Amino acid sequence: MNSFIIRIECAIMQNNMKRSVVLFLVTIPFLFSCASVSRKNSLKSYPPEGIEVPKGYSQIGVASWYGVEEHGRQAASGERFSMYGYTAAHRSLPIETVVRVTNLENGRDIVVRINDRGPFIEGRIIDLSYAAAKALDMIGDGTAKVKVEVISAPGRKSNYFQAKYTVQIGSFRDRKNALSLKEELNRRLNNVQVDAIELDGDIFHRVRIGRFSKKHDAEKLVVELRELGYNGRVIQE
Repeated sequence: MNSFIIRIECAIMQNNMKRSVVLFLVTIPFLFSCASVSRKNSLKSYPPEGIEVPKGYSQIGVASWYGVEEHGRQAASGERFSMYGYTAAHRSLPIETVVRVTNLENGRDIVVRINDRGPFIEGRIIDLSYAAAKALDMIGDGTAKVKVEVISAPGRKSNYFQAKYTVQIGSFRDRKNALSLKEELNRRLNNVQVDAIELDGDIFHRVRIGRFSKKHDAEKLVVELRELGYNGRVIQE
């Protein structure tokens, strides 16, 4: 009699387990569906793209960085995202807007181009590429308080990236050497930038000054640099 009761209880337990497994399998797609809907709704809550950018527009807030997992994927601009490029994601500034980002915690600054959308975490105003974040010395902490200033926006005559010439002072494999030269030049000159480029699997950090629409203006800067003791050369972009 006892063995008969035990067999019945086992059968009931097995039946309940089968029902639980079926219910779990049915629930999984629903859970992922809810997560997807939630993600889409969160995106809609941010300001629309293409806002008109007034002259002198700036923001102060928290910056974060991204790029390791997204490297090679398509950015909002349509180009392939590179973690080594000096680019950034912003929620609403027009794609191709150029901004200066200053780390208010250490005074370092960098110029980046907006080519993606984000960040999607409340309280953050800009997502920097890995290279840009590294230049601002914020990789370890992950975030930093920054000031974002618009230099140029699409449609303006003074678009920062419409220029054809720049002056290159040096190119380094070691980013620290490039930043050291940049800091040295910053004491005497304006608009000194460090651009990273990937060549044959190596990353080079190029120190460049200015962007000019006329080659003659870039050549004048080369002469001025020679007087200061630096060797520069005109680069056509």
